[in-house]
Amino acid sequence: MMMKISKTAQGIACSVALLTTHNAIAAWADFSSNDIAIVQSQPVFDRINRVYTVQLEISNFSSAAIKGPLRVLIENASIALSNQSGETDSGIPYVELAKRQLGVNETTTLAVNFALERKALSFEASLQSDNSPAANWNLVWSDEFDGNSLDLSKWQHEVNCWGGGNGEQQCYTDRVENTVVADGKLNIIARREDFTGPDNVDGNLGSVTTLPYTSARLRTMNQGDWKYGRFEVKAKLPHGQGSWSGIWMLPTDWVFGGWAASGEIDIVEAVNLKTQSDEEGAAAGELEARVHGTLHYGKAWPENVYSGTEYKLPGGVNPADDYHVYAVEWQEGEIRWYVDDVHYATQRESGWYSQYIDNDGDLVNAPGSAPYDQAFHMLLNLAVGGAWAGNVNDTGIDESAFPQTLAIDYVRVYECSVSPDTGAGCATVAEDAELVEGHQPPQLPDPVDNFGQGAVFDLYIDNLYKGLAFNSYNPDGAISYQEVAVDGRGTVLQISKTGATGNLYFEYSPRVNLGLWQEYGELVFDVKVSSQAENSELLVKLDSGWPAVSDYAVPVGALNEWQQVRIAVAELLAGGNRFSPGNFADISDIINPLVIEPTGTMELQLDNVRFEYNLAHVDSAVIFDDNLHAPFDYLQYVGSGSVDTELVDSGDAEHGDVARMSFNTDEAVVFFQGKQDKSGTPLQLDISEFSTVEFDVKVLADPRETRDFMIKMDCGNPCGSGDYPIAAPPIGVWTSYQIAIADLVNHGGSSLDVTKVDTPLVIFPAWGNQQGVVMQVDNVRLSKDADVELPPVPPSPVVVTGGLALYQEQLEQNWALWDCCANAAISEVVDSHQGKVVNVDFFGASGTVSGLIAEAEHDLTAISQGTLEFDFKLVDAALDSSAQILLKVEAKNGSAAQLELAASVEGQAPVLGNWQHFTFKLADLAALGLALSEVDKVLIFPEWGKARGAVYQLDNVKLLP
Repeated sequence: MMMKISKTAQGIACSVALLTTHNAIAAWADFSSNDIAIVQSQPVFDRINRVYTVQLEISNFSSAAIKGPLRVLIENASIALSNQSGETDSGIPYVELAKRQLGVNETTTLAVNFALERKALSFEASLQSDNSPAANWNLVWSDEFDGNSLDLSKWQHEVNCWGGGNGEQQCYTDRVENTVVADGKLNIIARREDFTGPDNVDGNLGSVTTLPYTSARLRTMNQGDWKYGRFEVKAKLPHGQGSWSGIWMLPTDWVFGGWAASGEIDIVEAVNLKTQSDEEGAAAGELEARVHGTLHYGKAWPENVYSGTEYKLPGGVNPADDYHVYAVEWQEGEIRWYVDDVHYATQRESGWYSQYIDNDGDLVNAPGSAPYDQAFHMLLNLAVGGAWAGNVNDTGIDESAFPQTLAIDYVRVYECSVSPDTGAGCATVAEDAELVEGHQPPQLPDPVDNFGQGAVFDLYIDNLYKGLAFNSYNPDGAISYQEVAVDGRGTVLQISKTGATGNLYFEYSPRVNLGLWQEYGELVFDVKVSSQAENSELLVKLDSGWPAVSDYAVPVGALNEWQQVRIAVAELLAGGNRFSPGNFADISDIINPLVIEPTGTMELQLDNVRFEYNLAHVDSAVIFDDNLHAPFDYLQYVGSGSVDTELVDSGDAEHGDVARMSFNTDEAVVFFQGKQDKSGTPLQLDISEFSTVEFDVKVLADPRETRDFMIKMDCGNPCGSGDYPIAAPPIGVWTSYQIAIADLVNHGGSSLDVTKVDTPLVIFPAWGNQQGVVMQVDNVRLSKDADVELPPVPPSPVVVTGGLALYQEQLEQNWALWDCCANAAISEVVDSHQGKVVNVDFFGASGTVSGLIAEAEHDLTAISQGTLEFDFKLVDAALDSSAQILLKVEAKNGSAAQLELAASVEGQAPVLGNWQHFTFKLADLAALGLALSEVDKVLIFPEWGKARGAVYQLDNVKLLP
């Protein structure tokens, strides 16, 4: 029996296509008899159910798959249909197919039942499909923006000048200037205007900053939170260099830890629309028109990853010219992206993952389809500049393009009626949609193999470390122990010994290789001995199983006083077994990481038992030679593009294995850094006794015209030496470098603290000019060279109790001239009236701040009712006549106060060519958020990005009570 065509059904399909997406009316359509065939079997009598059953074979001979839901209409039946699923609007009975898609040349069967009557059976069957996404999606939440203000029962503003963690240049506000609801639309407007607000994501006004743009960021958190569904937004996107619009989703409860371990779903993002496209192969004059759908996941930043793809509207249409519908369909284990109902991308759980630290402190893989198995909420925002928008297309921010608007017609959320719990069964799928590959989770170290391998190995701090067990050798019953609470310390281990024989030990029965600790490791603990028999010693041991033991006698200080003990692991191992000479613990095979053995009667308490890394006891700390030395890792940071890093055989017998790095980018650095702890913080080491950092470099390829190379030493961002240039090594030969650490400390702009270095060497071709460089590094070490001056140790905080001249003919001790961003020349010159003064020349086009910086923070609380005063002369005005001259005073904790010079006590604006005196009350600066207890910078500069051409002179900078 062949199919017939229903023109009525086709007409319905056309009319529904003009309605709003997901209208409740289904768009049922028939098929041509050239595409579909339905063949019926002979009726069979079902004696149990007493019906006639006919098997229909339905075949798809078309060139495309048929997508459902699907149903078969039974018309003109001579006997009543008995298993109908329902009736059409015109009363025709139908039977639904369980199958939701019929592939090309695929055949499926459907049983239809008819009542038992003594007459000939005849009927006509026709296939219909409902391709509209509305078929099984039920609207559960929406905002049509029909009022004249934002519905605060659905949305909340985020208010801060944090910069989104991406260096964005907008403050998000809740003002009507940035959020407008009118004419059925939500308008998020980004404006060019200086604005001061919280510099933190929490919106805490205790620390503020000023940024040059305002905008809005809205979220539905705890007012609209969903797991699975279809999320649809009709929007017109902004354009212009520096515009970055986002319609996206974040987890509400962050079950798997901080961003992005708990996931992020970007429904649509676009940057710099209608600027020159930088898409590969784009012609001159071709405008940026791409939108992006992305997932962020993995581990917590910075070990997160992302995957996604881009889409361009057909016919060269630009998303900034009109409204388009952007959507994701999210079901268990799968997320799909759509623009105007065109399915263009799919990601599946096989290509995403979440790894997080569980309650036991172990790094584990989240189960199932995590992190996308939790409730998420929606966000709408328009950012300005930042790491993405500011670094692609024309780069930077085109101030003339603003204001810009992200216009939203509606936001709608649908639930899949087929399976609300999983979101499955309602998929609208295109066979040509891109399946994004995603990322596989890094292999987790076996818990046994990972035991004791971290940046710090805690054995006992308030309790025994997971995997360890208390045990004792106690043949005479002389050893007893208990855990007790001690004020100010929490729980400590109390040990009592009443005889000569016996010990207590921390046992790890699987045995562990602690070889990483042999070179630079120390066993560290706090001990308090309350009683001690004469000639009784306190021994600690590493134990590989008797007699493979090494012991060390701990010097016991005054009774009843806590003391910290530090023992180099190498020294402990070398001591061997005093009770069985010639035997030593095998550090690669330890069963008891700690044995405590008083040799006689003794009462003691132990606390904070751990292994730590410490370089103080070696003259040369090798970081890399043929292999990495613990606790150092070989890592990279990539701003864009990629850099390939690996350990390879150099082919040179003298150098052996080396660290190789190939730069496929202009924005990357490679570095040797201390191991990260469980929170992701790199290990910090005191290298103040070392005088040089040394390394060998061989450049294999370098196509650049300007061959600049840099190194850095870091102590936790933003603490570090800054970029330090080194002489370009010749190509093809090994070149050795010995850099005085004191030079890194004294380098312009350096804030390096040698007592807490986490990255002793960062090495890279100069940022912005790296493409094609291939190089090898070897023999990286820190050395104590008696002929090289030791680096200065940061001074203690300076407490200011009276007047202090930061600059008067010369700089005060611990203060230096400083420019943040290499866009100003700062020096001392002689003025005919003032004598020696500071001269600052803003020659660069990019933004910068300049002034005075202290090596140590200054505590001004004792003079909090005093003033900051200085003499200032504007020699040349900035090329941008609108640029205001600003004062910014910063503190080491990141707090700051910023205001115009015209806001001084004198109330005067700078006058070109004249020396003027300016006074600012410290109390006023504190009221703006400055922490007076940690002041370390006094900065004077024209507005960010407007300084070029300005020259000023500064003198008599004083703090007065």
